[in-house]
Amino acid sequence: MKNRTQQGQIIIFALVFLAIIMTAAAAIMNYTTVNLRGERQALQKDQALYLAEAGLDKAVDALNQDPNYSGESNTVLGSGVFTVLVTALSGNSKIITSTGYIPDSSNPQSARTVKAVLSVDDSVIAFNYGVQAGNGGFVMSGGSAVNGNIYSNGNIAATNGVHITGSATAANPPALAPDQVNNNPPDITACSGTNCIIFANTTATQDFAQSFRISAATPLNNVQFYLKKVGSPSNAVVKIVNDNSGSPGTEVLLSGTLAASAVTANFGWITVTMPSAPVLDPSQTYWLVIDASSNSSKYYIIGANNNGYANGQAKVGRFGSSWSDTSPAGLDGYFQIYLGGGTSTIGGSTYVGGVYIGSGGQGDAWAHTVAGASVEGNLYCQTGSHNNKACDMSRGDPSPEPMPLSDQNIQDWKNEAAAGGTIAGDHHIDWQGGSLGPIKITGNLLVDGGGTLTVTGTLWVEGNITLTGGGNIRLSPSYGASSGAIVSDGYVVLNGGSDFYGSGVAGSYPFLITTSACPVAPGCGGYDAVSMSGGAGSVVVVAQNGNVHISGGSALKELTAKQITMDGGATLIYDSGLISSDFSTGPGGSWAITPDSYVIVP
Repeated sequence: MKNRTQQGQIIIFALVFLAIIMTAAAAIMNYTTVNLRGERQALQKDQALYLAEAGLDKAVDALNQDPNYSGESNTVLGSGVFTVLVTALSGNSKIITSTGYIPDSSNPQSARTVKAVLSVDDSVIAFNYGVQAGNGGFVMSGGSAVNGNIYSNGNIAATNGVHITGSATAANPPALAPDQVNNNPPDITACSGTNCIIFANTTATQDFAQSFRISAATPLNNVQFYLKKVGSPSNAVVKIVNDNSGSPGTEVLLSGTLAASAVTANFGWITVTMPSAPVLDPSQTYWLVIDASSNSSKYYIIGANNNGYANGQAKVGRFGSSWSDTSPAGLDGYFQIYLGGGTSTIGGSTYVGGVYIGSGGQGDAWAHTVAGASVEGNLYCQTGSHNNKACDMSRGDPSPEPMPLSDQNIQDWKNEAAAGGTIAGDHHIDWQGGSLGPIKITGNLLVDGGGTLTVTGTLWVEGNITLTGGGNIRLSPSYGASSGAIVSDGYVVLNGGSDFYGSGVAGSYPFLITTSACPVAPGCGGYDAVSMSGGAGSVVVVAQNGNVHISGGSALKELTAKQITMDGGATLIYDSGLISSDFSTGPGGSWAITPDSYVIVP
């Protein structure tokens, strides 16, 4: 009996011990499973965060390609998906919410979300002068007046009692033809190893350099490069440096700024102007260096060919560090170098009625030669005759300034307008008014007196634009604080009383741009690129290839043209120059993440 009892106790003890062992084993297995699940979920969350950030990057790129991009759902990438939502904020900003999932949205435990505010880069397109003329200069006569400052890359021919109430600056114009050139690029649709050079994408290829020699001991005026960009790189510095045993040296002889806003996603010629500089020696080799920062997703590409330039070669590297041959070796970038073509003048040959510059003791004159002028402020020049003071020769000649828009900037607006559809032939806005945009018009655009054209998107008019007295153009309220573009390939006629208006929000302006070279181009019929007899209002007028003729009282936000002519008592009143102008679309639509706005949602 006792043995049986002991056996039963042993069996019970064994069963209890086995239960304890099984319970402990289950607990260990459960602990391990929980931890494995936790580690797996943590890994999935890390992966989902990468997906969310990829969605944010995709949104920035998509908005710069399509301003109407509103987001996307369940986009597959790698082992998961991301969903993006774009929400408009007040002003010219948007908030991006991007969520990543592993493997998809059916597993919400893996979700990670990031948010950031996007805004248009304030440095996109800069109009630094209220009135800016190109190498055609500024011509004033007949008692005309400008209420403000003038900056010209050519002469300011002002005679016969004209008045500039602010300062007048005339920079030395460039020669008509380049001195050194490798400028016959093909239509580069895809970048291969032999037709382009990529730089600013890595530290080893951060900068581009091209050696050259000039033909004459003449100051360098400007250089041009055949460039495109990927993403939104920052401005670069173009330097002229010495040669150091076949590579760029570190002695900077002069430098200028390469404006990233002028470079687009398509190849085009970009001008970089140079300040007054030492005369280069034709017997010496020098280097053009584009000194940039490096970023694998934001960089530049220059068109190139094999041994296309006899007086130099291209290299890649980093300024102040090492340089390497291009791959393949022997490539030359497409570039042009313009030397100075003359010296600038303000005024006439003698004081006959002359030009009055400044008011109230303020207003400077600055040019190589100032003649026939009465100057309220400082008079900076090297030579000339004046009625009230002598030349202050402490300054050299003023530096030329680049035009604010590149040809490719304008082409981007054309492409955007064409994407909205086409109106064949002429289009007429009568007294009943109408809305347009984005749209391309293959003929002329006429806005009659009493009629108002509301611009709802970018316009491209292949023909001429005419506004008769009382005709108006205004931006739709949907533009908000953004500006909008109206591009014409023909001449523009603005009759007295025709007016332009923004969206109604401060900082919004219509930009009236013509590519016309009138009056010298075929088909001009005696018209200038832009003819104004008064009115115009809060508009920016740009005619970088032609002449703007003002014959009446006009009020503008800003005026830029190759040449500006005023006569017959005309008066130009303008607002201060646009330090920058934001566009919600086109070349100004460079959306970027606002600093310190990126957050990971808990």
